[in-house]
Amino acid sequence: MVTGLLAYILNYLIGRNHNSQLAQTWFAAHRELLEANFSLIGDTGTEKEAVSTLQLNQENDHVFSLWCSGRVCCEGMLVHLKLLKRQDLLSLLARMMRPAIDQIQIVVTMTTDDMENLVFALGSKKAMSRLHKDMQDLSYYCGEKPRSAARYHLPDCLNILSESGEVSDAILDEKMINFLKNSAEKIESIHFSDQYSGVKVNQEEGQNVKLPETQKSLLFTFNGEFLFVHFSPLSCHICFDIAKLKSERNRARVAEAYQKLSHAQRQEAAQARREERRRAEKQRIMDEEDPEKQRRLEEAQLRKDQKKLERKQIKMKQLKVKAM
Repeated sequence: MVTGLLAYILNYLIGRNHNSQLAQTWFAAHRELLEANFSLIGDTGTEKEAVSTLQLNQENDHVFSLWCSGRVCCEGMLVHLKLLKRQDLLSLLARMMRPAIDQIQIVVTMTTDDMENLVFALGSKKAMSRLHKDMQDLSYYCGEKPRSAARYHLPDCLNILSESGEVSDAILDEKMINFLKNSAEKIESIHFSDQYSGVKVNQEEGQNVKLPETQKSLLFTFNGEFLFVHFSPLSCHICFDIAKLKSERNRARVAEAYQKLSHAQRQEAAQARREERRRAEKQRIMDEEDPEKQRRLEEAQLRKDQKKLERKQIKMKQLKVKAM
């Protein structure tokens, strides 16, 4: 018992120290690049005024974050170092059965005017299938299943999701292809979107349907060795000469679908309210103890229903005439 407790404590101290050293090594290796591209590095968000701390923010023993801002065309960049739970002995034992690796996630939020309309993702087959299922923008704008990237002479381990062929052709230029070839095994996913809204949100019954709030974003997830983005999302002016008319049509189609869904929801709610009033009126008539008064109420209700039916028939005839 005592030996097991000591082993757990020793592993915790060693694992926590190892993760801290990995995070600091990554930051030291990329500090010069970060300072060259951002004026503020390491803001914790706890101060009233943004302060550059030049330090990673440790969220827990295996997750570190870094916020950077102060660059043209880019609102900011959030980096997450998601390391293995080396401080957890149980996780260590679990990894012997199911290996896992460290990851770095980078989210660049673009300014509104510095990114064209596009939705595109590239990554491992498993990651693309998961993102296509879970991400709102990819499921809406990239209707087809993930496709092999072999067409662009990329490794077979990579798949592509794109709203159009023009988007893929514009993004996968020679510089990008060379980067992807050299780093294919380290890439979990790359996701560019002007319609990014995160994972799908299941609408609760009775909740109003509306278009999700979106951000123009560049998202990167890398495995294993920590590398930074050499093909420069930090150039930050993503401007592709694509078929704008097609992309605008796609967005109009999604907006129309939401409007129709919202209209149908309002109609269903109105119908439910009418049915509830009708049931309440019938119950009131049935509860009436005076037979004569009950008969008059039933006749009044019948006349009311007949008038509604006549108005509906007149409206249908008018629609038929207009159609002719």
